[in-house]
Amino acid sequence: MLNIRDLSWPELPTQENYEDALKLGLESFGRKDPGRVASYAGVSYEDRKVIIPHLDKHIVLDTTAGTFTIQEKGEEAAIWLAILAIHYLNNAPGRQPSGKLKHFREFKEGHFYEPAFNRSAKEVLIKFFGANPAGMVSAGEKLGGKILRDADASVELAYFPYLPITCLVWKGDDEFPPEATVLFDETAELFFSAEDMAVAGEMAVLELVKAAR
Repeated sequence: MLNIRDLSWPELPTQENYEDALKLGLESFGRKDPGRVASYAGVSYEDRKVIIPHLDKHIVLDTTAGTFTIQEKGEEAAIWLAILAIHYLNNAPGRQPSGKLKHFREFKEGHFYEPAFNRSAKEVLIKFFGANPAGMVSAGEKLGGKILRDADASVELAYFPYLPITCLVWKGDDEFPPEATVLFDETAELFFSAEDMAVAGEMAVLELVKAAR
């Protein structure tokens, strides 16, 4: 799982064996038809490059070089993001989201990662937006999110084209403390393992925090 040492200043996660995971993912992708994969994942494929929308940016996989770059910044994508992207592509079944949302714990093995996920996703939302739900709405708009009418603030982030992540915050009052949750479409498990879902959810929350600064 992620090692977020200072939630007041989000940092990229570090994890052993990321290089091996990325290598395996690229090897698996290399055995597939990239055009078909792109159509299943809702992304584009042109000039041997797969272009994957991600929040307010685009990740470009150069299938010849096996590299991932952030198109808007012209810089290499973080390795954890490259891994999520290649897993998303490799597992894409050609299904769009159903619109039925589920809590992380409801997915297979979600309960195993739930305590850590709550600390680095739910509790972060409460910390930064529990007293200011409107701040999350503004941050969500910056990331190209869809603003919903649930809770005191809610935003659906297009983490990847067919993998939305929904963040909700309820403002506290004199009687109840603030509350928050992160929900996934029920189809998320077709693309990601519980561990991948946790990383995506945690990093989506941190992107909201950074966008709110």
